[in-house]
Amino acid sequence: MLRADAVADDLVVVVRAAPASVEDAINDIAVDALESGQTYVVQNERGEREPLFGVSVFALRAGVPLIELLSRFDEAPSYLEAQVGALQSARFVVLPTGANVDHFDVQLLSGQAEVTDEPAAVVWEAAARLVAAAGELRPNPAYSGGQHPFSEGQ
Repeated sequence: MLRADAVADDLVVVVRAAPASVEDAINDIAVDALESGQTYVVQNERGEREPLFGVSVFALRAGVPLIELLSRFDEAPSYLEAQVGALQSARFVVLPTGANVDHFDVQLLSGQAEVTDEPAAVVWEAAARLVAAAGELRPNPAYSGGQHPFSEGQ
């Protein structure tokens, strides 16, 4: 479900609750995007239908403590965040999706035909670009899985 909301360039989104390594984060994003592309279709700006090779993200609104948002993802040791404008500069489309006003999808591959056998390698490349656009993995302060993987001695 796409909402008609405008997406502000300066909106900060928590791109992804993530595993502890960059490689695992890329794999997690790519697998989810491939599954999404097989399940969901959106209408692009030209009015054409295309698969949503998307990954869910949540907005970090002013006045909301980061820990409050990250507590939803207490099983993830890390997270990625970026401004929408940075994602758009990296050629990603950010779509307001679902009923929750803070939920968005980052479309990894735009302009694909509705019926496609898009090679998984292209999705993995796009997932790597998304992780690069978001910058370094950040330790999730809400992580409940024991010692944090970024702690001393790890």
